[in-house]
Amino acid sequence: MPVHDHSAGDAPLRRRPSTIGIVVAMEAELVHLLAAVRIEAEGRDGPWLERHARLGRNELVIVRSGMGMVNAAAATEGLITRHRPDAIVNYGCSGAHRRDVLPGDVVIGDRAVNHSAVHILATGEELFKGSEYEVGGETMAASDLASDPALLERTHRAAAGWSPEPWPREAGWPAGVPYRDPVVHTGPIASADIWTQAHARLDLLHGRHGTLCEDMEAAAIAQVCALHVLPFLTVKDISNNEYHASTDLAGGFGEFPTAEVGKRAAALVVRVLDESR
Repeated sequence: MPVHDHSAGDAPLRRRPSTIGIVVAMEAELVHLLAAVRIEAEGRDGPWLERHARLGRNELVIVRSGMGMVNAAAATEGLITRHRPDAIVNYGCSGAHRRDVLPGDVVIGDRAVNHSAVHILATGEELFKGSEYEVGGETMAASDLASDPALLERTHRAAAGWSPEPWPREAGWPAGVPYRDPVVHTGPIASADIWTQAHARLDLLHGRHGTLCEDMEAAAIAQVCALHVLPFLTVKDISNNEYHASTDLAGGFGEFPTAEVGKRAAALVVRVLDESR
């Protein structure tokens, strides 16, 4: 099923009403958006539970994809095929790629980068190709994709003068780091089915891509949107900074701040989509 063709100058959220697809990985992230909207219908389509809601004058189709690049891509493709949305918005939690990007901070993603799309050369060095290229006449998809300029502009307007909710100290503020209120950043977001903890690797990824944080979904969603020439936006908040405290990946995430994940990113997305404001 074809999807509306949007040029880079389009402003899809300004058409009234618009249908906006929302793809979020985890229910813990999704609850913050669900609390801010009126659910009008819900039902399953294959593995996907779809919730239909209204926010301002926008009609939302909300899907929880589950974690991971394949899940995110499959959920996005299904949503686009079934509902022909005017744009796709992704939000959720992420891990920092810089020491000064701290829990509670919000990152407006101006690009999404699949950082696992590398060639391992015979020397052991890594070669990353972000743009499209050909191998034997077959086009390889770009793995470094820009967010829609009109959506970015609207998000920056929504963020102007807005202060994210402070991060609770008891939810794991890094020891030895002076407490501060959350900051809103703009920059690239890295994605892969990889949780990076090694400081040297975090430094390498930030140096290579300029990324501020990493998740496991945004770049896959961006790639599907690019195939359909559909506007895309991603907003993340920071749940962990491995430079300051390593997440207990082997211990069942007992200390992970589940109640806080996605809360601040969802709040900004609500500001972006609520055109009645």
